Amino acid sequence: MPIKFTANKNTLLSLITPALGATSTKSTLPALEGLLFTLKENTLTVCGYDLEKGVTSKGTVFGKEDGSVIVNAKKVSDIVRNFPDCDIRFESDDKNIVRIYGAMSDFSIHGFDSNIYPSLPELGGDRSFSINQSLLKEMILSTNFAVSQLDSRPILCGELLKIEGKKLTVVALDNFRLALREEYDAVMGCERDCQLVVSGKNLSDLCRLLSDDDESMRIEFTDKHIIFMIGDTIFFCRLLDGEYLDYARALPKENKISVRVSSQKFLDSTLRASLLVDEKLRTPLRCKFDGDVLNISCNTQYGSVNDNIEIIKTGDDIEIGFNNKYLLDALRACKGDDVVVNMSTPLMSMVITPATPSETGRFLYLVLPCRLKD
Repeated sequence: MPIKFTANKNTLLSLITPALGATSTKSTLPALEGLLFTLKENTLTVCGYDLEKGVTSKGTVFGKEDGSVIVNAKKVSDIVRNFPDCDIRFESDDKNIVRIYGAMSDFSIHGFDSNIYPSLPELGGDRSFSINQSLLKEMILSTNFAVSQLDSRPILCGELLKIEGKKLTVVALDNFRLALREEYDAVMGCERDCQLVVSGKNLSDLCRLLSDDDESMRIEFTDKHIIFMIGDTIFFCRLLDGEYLDYARALPKENKISVRVSSQKFLDSTLRASLLVDEKLRTPLRCKFDGDVLNISCNTQYGSVNDNIEIIKTGDDIEIGFNNKYLLDALRACKGDDVVVNMSTPLMSMVITPATPSETGRFLYLVLPCRLKD
């Protein structure tokens, strides 16, 4: 169905860019590698969809002929991006040849009939709530690193979003670590408690669309899909099927050793010690909590390192080993000046929590240790 409109370069690019991240790059179906352009009166909708997630964005253009066409996402994005700042004319004919021209440039590319585009899920849910964009973005980014990268347990490739009244809990875990963020007054308008499991990769893609300000967004969901409404842009994706693991069972019931330490000094010391880690052999860092000093050391084929920082410890001395990447991920996500590190034995998990309780929420990071060789 022929389509014809005129739009400013920046306007057109602002509609194409969000949808671009939802297109497929490895599909045997050309439609999934394309963007669907649909014009109705003066409203242009651009949609990208890879059967798992999708993005639609709407904006006002100068419409001349309502219609729709599919255009290769990378080609149309590159073409529009490289135009000078000008008005761009976009039109297609009955053979789906798309002409994009403006200023002194003129492109003609092959498009596809819009009828071959896959049907989109119903973009409206029977349940909904609202949340601050920047808060949701922060909660996702501070937990997403712990999402499993292995497909053997698909449910762990997602993050748990647990809503209880106004409280939102976001949890990610794999076989080696757990990341948890809670905000006590984050959710508005949710009529009943619920749990959703959303792909960690899709949530990471969502974060690229979320702003860093205090603007609110609406989230709707069904039994199969979740829909994030961000102004005139809609991001939607499938929910993961299955029961999420009971993460509370992974938390140690008793910790004999408690250490208060500067989160920044702990991070810096870990970074310095990691400089000599042999990634191929996965050489663990040795963390020796001895009196009021934490010694982090590593001995590899490249050499050895010893790094010390001051701590305040309650309980016995302990030497425990960690994968440096897992420890670094957890420490980078910590908020606040000081953290409390709780341990029990060299083979039981370490739990990192804030040293000063907050009235608005909390974080918790759990890292399993590595067995050290004498």
